[in-house]
This record gives sequence, structure tokens and C-alpha cells, in this order.
Amino acid sequence: MLSLKAAIFSLALGVVGTASAADNIQALRVGMPHDSIYSIEQHNGVLWAVGGHGLVMSSTNDGSNWNKADSPGEFAAMDLAVTSSGPVLVGQSGRAYEGSLDGKSWNILETGTTQRLLSVVSASDGSQLAVGAFGTIIKRDPGSAKFDQIAVDWEALVDDGFEPHLYDVAETADGTILVSAEFGMILRSENGGKDWSVHNKNDSSVFALHQTLGGTLIGVGQAGYIISSDDDGVSWQERSSGTNANLLGISSSGEKIVIVGVRAVLDSNDNGQSWESLKNRDTERRWYQGISGVSPDQTGRRFIAAGQFGQIIKF
Repeated sequence: MLSLKAAIFSLALGVVGTASAADNIQALRVGMPHDSIYSIEQHNGVLWAVGGHGLVMSSTNDGSNWNKADSPGEFAAMDLAVTSSGPVLVGQSGRAYEGSLDGKSWNILETGTTQRLLSVVSASDGSQLAVGAFGTIIKRDPGSAKFDQIAVDWEALVDDGFEPHLYDVAETADGTILVSAEFGMILRSENGGKDWSVHNKNDSSVFALHQTLGGTLIGVGQAGYIISSDDDGVSWQERSSGTNANLLGISSSGEKIVIVGVRAVLDSNDNGQSWESLKNRDTERRWYQGISGVSPDQTGRRFIAAGQFGQIIKF
């Protein structure tokens, strides 16, 4: 099953210039035609990946080998946040679970919603925030067995008061909560989600957010849309991507930044000012959504990406 994002992403496929680093892409895992991986997260040297049909996997050697965890159930796990207690999964039909670090046991977390949850983040205060379809924002206090709804005054934030789909949630180095949404919107909260303001709008949705080592915030999304901010998300500037592809995920390793999407992988070595395409058989024929920077190996590969068919690549 494709995610809400991936269903939108398949509408636009783009092509840009080629980078020689494409020759260094290594396939680590190939799944089945019905498999999908939607998110990869790293915590204390362990990589976690989640996807369709309750798929949960982990790797302790930078993605070279993957171990399947016991599944929490038959549902599309869209994202996870990993804490010292274990992974917290969110996904289809508003479902959420907290697992043990060994992936052998799972507890259901009440969410109070049936809307699809697309992203979750563990904040510096130990809480978790999750966002999803039709303006859904929920928050879990440390140690709690449930998420509580966060009421948002959409009438004050959005023309006509419609409730936009919310695609990603992140906490900045300064502790600000950012949410990316439909119509290029970036929602911003300085008090843990109690109050929100809108700091960007565009015809293209923003699907993923990331903060680089230098502190720059980058958002990527529909039809090659890329924006960046150097003031903790208060103001955003559009950057040229050179592509019309839908861009689904972003991560960094050192000074290198990489974006993955539908038949598109882009990289930047100048803090997101310019982007170059990495193209080969794998990147031109599939979509990738989950991505994480890892320690460079002896060949210089420093990113793990995953997506369509459950494929995982390193480059």
C-alpha cells in the first residue's frame, strides 16, 4: 500500500543532471513487489526501518544486515521515533505502538483518532508529537500510554479554515516544533504545540523537513519544491532543484545533504544552495522515502535509503 504521500508523489516524475556518485550505489536489500518502507531512523548506532504490513526491521552495522522484529500488527507503519525505551510507531487508521528495544514486544498507544498518522518526533522534553491527515496533531507526555489531541484554531491560520494534511513534524536545535503541510505551509510552535503560526505558503506541499549540521532547515516536497531557513523556521527561501520530481525525504551526513523521492535522488555539498542528480537503474525506476545519514564506509558511502518494493540502498 502506498502512503498518502507516495500516492501524491507518483503524479510527477522528473529528470535532472547526472552526478558520478551514482556509480557508488549499493543495493543492500530487495523485498517483494508489494513491500514498501516509509521511514528509517537512527538511534544510538542502531538503524530502524518501518513500512507496509507492519514491517519493522533493525540494523546494528549501518544497514549491511537487517533483522526483522516481531510485527505489532497488519497495518502501514508510516514513521517511527526511537527513544531510550524503544521505538514508537505511528501509521494507518490512527494506530500507534511502543515497542521494546529488542523489537519483541509491543504495547498499543491510544491516539483518539482514526486519521492516518504520517510522522512522529520525540522532543527534547521526552514527549512525542505525531501529525497526519486532515490537520491531526497529537501529543504524548513522557511515560503516558496515550496521545492527547492538540486543538488547532485552523480558522485563524488558514483561509476558509480547512484542515490541511500534515506530512512531517520535527524539533529544531532551538526546541521549536515545525510541521510541514499541504500548500507549502510550515507551521511553527515555540511552546511545545500549544500555539501555532504559519510561516510559508505555496502551491506545492512540503513532505519532509531536516536540519543540517550547520543549523540550516530544509523542506522538500511536491514537484521539486525545496525551501530553506536560517532563522529557526521564521522565514523561508525557495531553492532551485532542477527537477519536477516529488521529493519525499531528506537527510545529511557531515556537510553532504541528500534528498530522495520518486525516481529522483539529489545531493548538495554547499548547504543546499545547489543540487545535483544521482542517477542509475535503482534511482530511475523506484521511489525512495526513508533516508538516514550514517558513518562513511571505506568506499565513501554514507547514506541509507529505502522505499518501493522494500528495497534498501547505500550510497
